[in-house]
Amino acid sequence: MATEGDRRRLRALETMERIKRLDTEAQARETGALRARMDRLESEKQALLQRLSGESHIDGLEGAPYLGRFIRSIRSELDRISHEAAKLAPELARAEDRLRAALSEQKTYEILRLTRLSELRKAARKREAATQDELSLLRWNR
Repeated sequence: MATEGDRRRLRALETMERIKRLDTEAQARETGALRARMDRLESEKQALLQRLSGESHIDGLEGAPYLGRFIRSIRSELDRISHEAAKLAPELARAEDRLRAALSEQKTYEILRLTRLSELRKAARKREAATQDELSLLRWNR
């Protein structure tokens, strides 16, 4: 039978595990949002590159004056996207590090709780076996 102190310790570990799980979920949402922004930037970049390769030819002389401006415009947009992605990359790396740390801490509390629960169950089984042994000896002595 677990003592009141054992039950309190288990409840405290469960609470800490639950708090860390909520923290981990918040970190995962933040990291997911940053990854989504990076993916969006990459898809925008790929679309612009496709557009540049597909639309950067002219059929007649009337389009020549517009082609240079079009290419410069696409290049400046690509530069903007690359700059934004470069600023976002370290932020994403920090968010992933925080997520790994939160997962690690959550797992630590889970392992502590499960280990303690296992120890309590093992001790209870040991006490039960000792009680059974004692009863068997009493019956044998009669």
